[in-house]
Amino acid sequence: MFLSGDIIAEHGAAWITPFDPERVDCAAYTMRVGDEAFVSPEGRDTRKPGLTQRLHQGAPIVIPPGQFAFLPTREFINLPHDLLGFINMKSGLKNSGLVNVSGFHVDPGYSGKLMFAVFNAGPQTVTVRCDQPAFLIWLARLDQATKDYERKKPGYREIDTELMGLIPTETASLNSLNRRIDHLARQLYYATSGVAVAGAVIGATIAALIATALSGN
Repeated sequence: MFLSGDIIAEHGAAWITPFDPERVDCAAYTMRVGDEAFVSPEGRDTRKPGLTQRLHQGAPIVIPPGQFAFLPTREFINLPHDLLGFINMKSGLKNSGLVNVSGFHVDPGYSGKLMFAVFNAGPQTVTVRCDQPAFLIWLARLDQATKDYERKKPGYREIDTELMGLIPTETASLNSLNRRIDHLARQLYYATSGVAVAGAVIGATIAALIATALSGN
């Protein structure tokens, strides 16, 4: 059974930190972008240290087309063993081209920040900001606690190097495919132009040889 907004507003401080009842949205709670981010740079080794951005409130996070980013929440989630969370991005970010590729649920017993892995599938650069309301979580009550099958892996506290190494250095975005097509088109143009010029030269040479031969007769 999903919890209502009234129940989340009343008890949410036990599960979400920091908690603000004003962020309850119908039957969901709105979470914000945290104070760090990682965006996969084109043509660079994403495993190198120093690529994680430490952010102040309102600082921009620029995600180019075809690039991945890790966006942790500012809030810590501490779910009891009888609650299951369902998560998604707000519609404004989805409409801009961002796709959540990190999964859509939070395990019972999870404790830590939520780490959203997003991909910019659109043709334009997407900019999000530190502290921006960006994610939603819905909470569902289980029929009983799941301690015997609880999550063993600890929750996220920050973006770690293991996550950075999972991001591919090159992706088949619309922009990258367009660049490749343009490159191939230029190569084909130069190749066909070269063939045409060579054909013209050969034709002129043959014509000259024939003319010379005829004049000699």
